[in-house]
Amino acid sequence: MKNWWDEGLVYQSDPDDPDFDPPDSSLDADGGSDSSESGVEGDCESDRENDDRENDGDEDRADDGDDDRADDRAAGEDDGGDGEDDRADDGAESSKKRKRGKEKKDVPEEDLAERFEFEIEEAVANWFDEFQIRRNQIPEDENEDEDPVITRDRKIRLASDDKLAIGRTFFTGFEFKETVLHYAMKHRINAKQSRWEKDKISFRCAQRKECEWYVYASYDNDRQLWVVKTKCLDHKCTSNGKCKLLKRRVIGRLFMDKLRLQPNFMPLDIQRHIKEQWKLVSTIGQVQDGRLLALKWLKEEYAQQFAHLRGYVAEIITTNPGSTAIVDTIPDAKGNDVFNRIYVCLGAMKNAFYYCRPLIGIDGTFLKHAVKGCLFTAIAHDANNQIYPVAWATVQSENADNWLWFLNQLKHDLNLKDGSGYVVISDRCKGIISAVKSALPNAEHRPCVKHIVENLKKRHGSLDLLKKLVWNLAWSYSDSQYKANLNEMRAYSMSLYEDVIKEEPKNWCRAWFRLGSFCEDVDNNATESFNATVVKARAKALVPMMETIRRQAMARISKRKEKISRWKKKTSEYVSDILEEEWEIAVQCEVTKGTHGKFEVWKDGSSNAVNLTTDEWDCSCCKWQVTGIPCEHAYAAINDVGKDVEDFVVPMFNTHTWQEQYETGPEPVRGQMYWPTGLRLITAPLEDPVPPGRKKGEKKNYNRIKGPNESPKKKKKGEPEKLKLGRKGTTMHCRSCGEAGHNAAGCKKFPKEKKSRKKKNQDDEAAGSSQPPKEKKNTKKTKKSQGTSTSQPTIEHQETTQGPDTITLTQRSSQWEPWE
Repeated sequence: MKNWWDEGLVYQSDPDDPDFDPPDSSLDADGGSDSSESGVEGDCESDRENDDRENDGDEDRADDGDDDRADDRAAGEDDGGDGEDDRADDGAESSKKRKRGKEKKDVPEEDLAERFEFEIEEAVANWFDEFQIRRNQIPEDENEDEDPVITRDRKIRLASDDKLAIGRTFFTGFEFKETVLHYAMKHRINAKQSRWEKDKISFRCAQRKECEWYVYASYDNDRQLWVVKTKCLDHKCTSNGKCKLLKRRVIGRLFMDKLRLQPNFMPLDIQRHIKEQWKLVSTIGQVQDGRLLALKWLKEEYAQQFAHLRGYVAEIITTNPGSTAIVDTIPDAKGNDVFNRIYVCLGAMKNAFYYCRPLIGIDGTFLKHAVKGCLFTAIAHDANNQIYPVAWATVQSENADNWLWFLNQLKHDLNLKDGSGYVVISDRCKGIISAVKSALPNAEHRPCVKHIVENLKKRHGSLDLLKKLVWNLAWSYSDSQYKANLNEMRAYSMSLYEDVIKEEPKNWCRAWFRLGSFCEDVDNNATESFNATVVKARAKALVPMMETIRRQAMARISKRKEKISRWKKKTSEYVSDILEEEWEIAVQCEVTKGTHGKFEVWKDGSSNAVNLTTDEWDCSCCKWQVTGIPCEHAYAAINDVGKDVEDFVVPMFNTHTWQEQYETGPEPVRGQMYWPTGLRLITAPLEDPVPPGRKKGEKKNYNRIKGPNESPKKKKKGEPEKLKLGRKGTTMHCRSCGEAGHNAAGCKKFPKEKKSRKKKNQDDEAAGSSQPPKEKKNTKKTKKSQGTSTSQPTIEHQETTQGPDTITLTQRSSQWEPWE
């Protein structure tokens, strides 16, 4: 036996693992034991043989299966099996499994629910907290149709660089396999899986038998996690551009998200992407099979997700008391329940909305999946002016009926009544204006200024100051400031001013907002920020998408709660940043104190009146009344009397309110195996009917019926000859005189006058004008001599009788000749 310490190899193993024996390279030459000890299932064995043949080429197909089995037998002994007696007993059974596996159909390598669980965990782990919605910042122009959803990045949940360190844990075996796959593709290692047991998985180098690259993990019953027990990452082989882990199933998983958005992403594009991204070579057969498998899985998961909706809704209501989860269906002609829409509002979100400001941003964004639906969201603002998702729903289409249904559910959950005292911000979605008027008639409905600017750009895109002038108008806090900005716009462009007046600026200008809500937002940037965090979730199936949004909400509340616990000031971080900016201006103001808590504050030659009485906090600039945060004039007056400015902030922005909003979060939801069963199934929504007529680019599938006198079709090869009556022997009749033997063109009784093209054009012009026909006097042209060159241009003199002394000259040819 070779001593693997003497060869300089670094094998790291867990001392608590009783099953591990150091790998012995001599076993490779002896052949080892039967492959049954590795727990290789029949379908995995057959797929492994087929994929190995695809990777290695046609000339090596006969030897790949035997070599891989020999490697697996050696790997089985290296890993430490269950003993020679067990190997002998299981040999016959494993051979039967291999035979049955070859007859099985092609099925996914991993469980569908396991892959969904991994994708959701990955999305939550890579989630980043949204930024604050800052004051008076113009949002960037974004096009939702260009949201980046690219091929799934292979980043695992681990924090350190050594993702295969001894003792690293994984929730599932699939996650461990994904980690090894990421490592092998990143370092271009030709690795293969050598153990498929339910509680043990190992990988080794597939390029040379002498290479000792090896990774082994097993399931720990005490911790209920998968743990890396052994590894040797000393790779002796030079990369040959291949990786046996990159099989057709792996290719299908890698490009599922891409094919969700682009079903026409062809095999050559996949092959090129693999070469550019990972510097690996794949065969065209692999990528073709991988693409077809991905499309097949997408079709299957699309239909399967609707069958679990009732169980998912029941689990949310059971695990999260006070939550609302509704799935709405419509019956079809056969009596089946067809999916229509689903709505979710968790109990923790309902309770936290009581501490938020009375502001709700609603928006709809299209899904990036075969569902072809739309995601509705309702977003609130917390004390730090960050988004707080309250409810979300998935509907088939964005229309007034679905918006009214969503708002009625939201109205009941949040106890909005008729909307009095609440503010709703939205863009101009289809049917949303009428739905808000019906569900919340007394709510203040503000349109998004960003969309108003985009509409004005369609007619005034060449105006450079359009965006600045419109946003300054929306940010006006007082009536005088509003009029000044409006006059500036009218002086700049009268047409722009008229179009802005048609947009009813009093609905989206701060000077006309209702007081008491302390909401100064004029754009729906909060919902746009939320949509950006769920871009990848919108490309998943229905249940994984809803689960990703829910788990991101849990992560959002958990992270912000930790942040709030470290915050020591009286007001939130958002208010503290604003007060620091206003301090720079407040120290430059001059304050004149009056009686009864009133002050006159001068800044840049202009004065404002400030009232600091307990009953009324106001400033003549109206900024304090709208925002609930002292303006720079009030800040100067507060400093003059020696009080704390944080005491003059409305309670909605206090740190105590901020803590209450994140005190409790959603409760965990159990996995799919715990969901109720036996409920009435829901089928996938009906596909859109195909309009009648031939599709664009589609060829006709029928031939035109030819007349009896037309020439027959050309005879195809092998087709019997068909004879048809031709035009020979038919009698021709004239349509002018009716006699036989000639047509109208050669009729002598009624001959047709032959006109040149020039004369026809002149007659048409004369017939179309109301003036009498023109009389033309053409002068004849003669040549000087027979030897005159024809290359010289000539001109024709025409005299018309349109009026007295009227003569026109027109060029008639490309030759010039002297006049007679």
